[in-house]
Amino acid sequence: MGALPITRISVEEYLAADRVAELRSEYHDGEVFPVVAASWAHSLLTVNLGRRLSERLDGTPCRVAGAPRVRATARNYVYPDVAVVCGQPQLADSHADIVLNPQVIIEVLSPSTADFDYGGKFALYRTLSSLQEYILVSQDAYLVEVFRRVPKNQWMLSSYAGAEAVVPIECLGITLPLTELYAGVEIQAA
Repeated sequence: MGALPITRISVEEYLAADRVAELRSEYHDGEVFPVVAASWAHSLLTVNLGRRLSERLDGTPCRVAGAPRVRATARNYVYPDVAVVCGQPQLADSHADIVLNPQVIIEVLSPSTADFDYGGKFALYRTLSSLQEYILVSQDAYLVEVFRRVPKNQWMLSSYAGAEAVVPIECLGITLPLTELYAGVEIQAA
């Protein structure tokens, strides 16, 4: 007995369904994957990120979006936790709900998605010519890792650990203290 066939749908079918769905889904080369509910810590971190970034970017041409749909490739649509677009957002169509040009993407790591966020999702994000920094935030420890695009389309990893650490987001010219980012989040001592 063989494996069950995988049902694939078109991008158009995915977008039509996702635009009216109560729960969002990501689209990867014909397959649809539901976006799972976030933990309390994940939700707090996402809100803190959005608020702190918005405060620091006020008065600049950069805007923060919470969980926007991003077209990573023609066959991959994802929902990062937070994205920053500087200048005019490039939107895929008249629905104005698909962002094409994020400069910064942030993912709060969940146990079920961390491996994909570091691997497959990061590979998709690297195809975006607009992306300058990809930021991964742990919900279990005071830890933020930043991948920065450097010359020759290479990526450099910098890690910021400990409650007193400060994360520079170089392409935006701002910093985020982890004490602000993790405000209200209970981190268990190791």
